[in-house]
Amino acid sequence: MKEMGLEGILDEISKVDTQEGLSFITALLLNELMKKEREIRLRESIDNKANGFYERQLACFLGSLGLSVPRDRKGEFRPSILPDRWEKADDSFQDFVLNLVLQSYSPGKIKALLQSMKLPYSAEQIEEIKEELYNKAKELRTRELPENLFCLFIDAYHTSMKDEEVGRVKKAVIYVAIGIDLEGRKSLMGYYIYWGSESREDWLEILNDLIKRGLKRVMLIVSDDFSGLSSAIEALFPNTDHQLCLIHMQRNLKRNMSKGDVKAFHEELQIIKRINDFDKAVERFEELCRKFEKKYPAYIKSLIAKKERYFQYLKYPEGVRKHVYTTNIVENINSRLELVRTNTGGYFQSMRTAEVAIYVTLSRIEKTKWRNPMLKILTKTDPVFS
Repeated sequence: MKEMGLEGILDEISKVDTQEGLSFITALLLNELMKKEREIRLRESIDNKANGFYERQLACFLGSLGLSVPRDRKGEFRPSILPDRWEKADDSFQDFVLNLVLQSYSPGKIKALLQSMKLPYSAEQIEEIKEELYNKAKELRTRELPENLFCLFIDAYHTSMKDEEVGRVKKAVIYVAIGIDLEGRKSLMGYYIYWGSESREDWLEILNDLIKRGLKRVMLIVSDDFSGLSSAIEALFPNTDHQLCLIHMQRNLKRNMSKGDVKAFHEELQIIKRINDFDKAVERFEELCRKFEKKYPAYIKSLIAKKERYFQYLKYPEGVRKHVYTTNIVENINSRLELVRTNTGGYFQSMRTAEVAIYVTLSRIEKTKWRNPMLKILTKTDPVFS
């Protein structure tokens, strides 16, 4: 097959039903390592050239990894990192590949690891590969955005991350923004990493960055009930509807009401969710809340104050409602990041590590689940864009 860049490799991987997380990252990195080794080898051989790739399935405890093995024109090159033909990759080999990028080893540890594996890569060459992946992640974070979006999903993922400047693990929050354009296509709008917990200042910075990169108008923003986000949206996107995640509200019932009351509330809420009229749904929801007002005064007061934001999705065509009443689309990203965090020692080893994890996670999803648009939603002649 013809030689591919990183995007081509991701596209090929997306066609194979591989295990999420470790197996995907391992296959991606193996391909990058082998291609880089050929590049390094050909620098020393003026009369030799690259000659495409051949496909190989590498069996290991993670499953069967689909690899694109680089060839040279003379037929002399064979990647040193690749196990012999018909041999499986052992556990230490898998640890080696994953740790090189996600564990952010120091140059000394990389050198020791390379020596133990008897592989010819230098620490500098490994850093060159890591830098390439990191640059791809930065491009994803800074690319120009469309002027108009139908919907923007925003969520905050709380995690632990090593601050390399102080040398200790700290609390951090990763914000991810996913957009649906007017053609129904989903894509990453941006990701942002901050130390500590979410704040109104963070939300303002994030929304301002989206605007700076080209975003002008959004019909609907979907989020959880984060402190400070609503006021930030009102300040920067005053004409945008703000939908609070209905699923999160339903989950929170269990923390604030008795089991029997949760059941009664939930049954009535299912009926309200199917009402096609926004105003009627809001009215019925307030009536439902009032039934429990004496028993849970503070909690019910908070629900009533936000009643309209739970049913903004009813203002939109029936075909898209199921896509925009919850933040599940972003939570799916968070669950994949959680898998990477768990498999790399319980915390991200650096901010760069987290950015690479976001890049490989989003690249995979954009090439698979988000490949086809869900439907044509709006046109630029709709009133919101006038």
